[in-house]
Amino acid sequence: MSLLEIDRLSVGVLNGEDGVRLVHELSLTLPAGQTLCVVGESGSGKTVTALSIIRLLEFVAPVRTTGEVRLDDVDLVALTREQMRSFRGRRIGIVFQEALDSLNPTQRIGVQLVEAYHPAGIGLREEARTRAYELLREMGFDDPERIADLYPHQLSGGMQQRVMIAMALISGPDLLLADEPTTALDVTTQAEILRLFRTVQREHQMSCVFITHDMGVAAEIADRIAVMYAGRLVEVGPAAEVLGSPRHRYTRALVECVPRVGVRRPGGLPTITGSVPGPSEELSGCRFVPRCHHSVDDCRKDEPPLAVVPGEGQVACWNPGSGPVSLPFPSVPQPAKAVAEVAEVAEVDAEVDAAAPLLVIENVRRTYTARGRRRGALLGLRRRERHAAVDGVSLSIRPGEFFGLVGESGSGKTTLGQLVAALDDPTEGVITFAGRRHTAHGLAGDARAFRRDVQLIFQDPQGSLDPRHTVGRIIAEPLRALTDLRGPELRRRVERLLEEVGLPASIIDRIPAQISGGQRQRVAIARAIAPEPKLIVADEPTSALDVSVQGQVMNLLLELRRQRDLAYLFITHNLSLVLSIADRVGVMKDGRLIEVAPPDTITSAPAHEYTRTLLAANPGLAPAGAPENGNPWDSPE
Repeated sequence: MSLLEIDRLSVGVLNGEDGVRLVHELSLTLPAGQTLCVVGESGSGKTVTALSIIRLLEFVAPVRTTGEVRLDDVDLVALTREQMRSFRGRRIGIVFQEALDSLNPTQRIGVQLVEAYHPAGIGLREEARTRAYELLREMGFDDPERIADLYPHQLSGGMQQRVMIAMALISGPDLLLADEPTTALDVTTQAEILRLFRTVQREHQMSCVFITHDMGVAAEIADRIAVMYAGRLVEVGPAAEVLGSPRHRYTRALVECVPRVGVRRPGGLPTITGSVPGPSEELSGCRFVPRCHHSVDDCRKDEPPLAVVPGEGQVACWNPGSGPVSLPFPSVPQPAKAVAEVAEVAEVDAEVDAAAPLLVIENVRRTYTARGRRRGALLGLRRRERHAAVDGVSLSIRPGEFFGLVGESGSGKTTLGQLVAALDDPTEGVITFAGRRHTAHGLAGDARAFRRDVQLIFQDPQGSLDPRHTVGRIIAEPLRALTDLRGPELRRRVERLLEEVGLPASIIDRIPAQISGGQRQRVAIARAIAPEPKLIVADEPTSALDVSVQGQVMNLLLELRRQRDLAYLFITHNLSLVLSIADRVGVMKDGRLIEVAPPDTITSAPAHEYTRTLLAANPGLAPAGAPENGNPWDSPE
């Protein structure tokens, strides 16, 4: 029996007399007690669909919604706002993508949980408080009373997400909507959150619509998978069918783009060329045609309808694929070419091994002092506690080397990156870069020359790019500060940099809000390579990007490495990504570098138990409960 039925749902945003359609004729069903994963790139309409189910989109924009969304035969689209209010929280819970943005920073966790309890009313606070403590304990908190007394900023990202799940469950909903709840979480925290979702669903007998752009996450949690593209449903079916034998060319491309442990791609990652068309772009036929290399004449004439395929699935494609996943795009190296590219990288690696180190880190520590608990109630004294964010790390990186640094949040990766870039000074130890020493007393030598040689790419381009400045001004900033370029020569240099990172010159006068997330990260890369550095510290530069955009960004970094002989300290929690392309991988835990080895060694014979834990937590493409070995999606061919 279906709990949720979506029938020909179309959602458009009104703009004067005209409108822009965001979701087009979407039909889906969700049986009671199952999880439906909705996957696709940014701009596919996933979040719009979730917000339309719970009717939150109408609070932020004037929308026109047609079709039906039935929850136990009640059409939510036809309800008044007052009637719909009784469904939110009580019948439908929602977990948003950014927990810290969704929680009220001025209220304690317990207050927010009690506030979300339904039915609200005088005399129910004790009941709500008891329920809040029960849920916090169910979410894995051993001391729910202490957690309830904290503010959101006092919790880690994973703890904040657990609180959001508790808030969504506090009124016992039948349907849970989860919008990218694991984005930017490290692999162990993500694995814990996904296990928690499965446990909660089973114990509370709920249905769940789980939105994600990560096929690996979908494999971990989904009973059925629906693939959306440009507001359309292009494929839907059982998880094993969609992942094992994807039919739509877009689904096949998404599966192939996922980095996999044990599959080396030193020549570059598979990508999907181009980007999702905007809702206002008029295209005849299938909207995936501009990015598809398998289109036929029918694809350009008429939009394909959803057709039933074996395995209880449906697909909308005039030229569907079948069988094991292959490499469908010419931009991805084919076997003969791949051999040449791997050989080229092997030669580069040999040169890297023979070169003198560019960066040497010797027994570096960085400690911070924080106030601890009160020692005396009358005096209000607090003892001072010292915490080592980086604890005795030694490491060397050679010219042109791609070094991947992985670990959970709080392991010290970003702190080490800041020390290497001289944004902070070590408490003990020495960092030597190209002969320049960096100690607790600061950076010796010409600081301006050092800034030219060491650049950074930050995690979030939305936050690292000045929203008031144009793309041209952002890229020109380090050139003005670190070189003598000015005037027309400076602008020509900026235009060449845009071309080098694959961006059109037409965006030079746009601001960051007017370009996509992948384009913003390319602008950040252009800014980093502008002064022609020798080392780039990249701190989680792909953590929130779609898997196809992630591949494009990584391939760009690899190409720049080959062209410019760049070295990278690449900080990430995506273990499968760095194992695919890095020369060496270092694993950090509790401020210590516990293991450094080539990717093949990390994969086949990890020396530390923590490394084995990270490998086990890394999501694969086999559906939950299915064996990883022997499946077609595990083949590198």
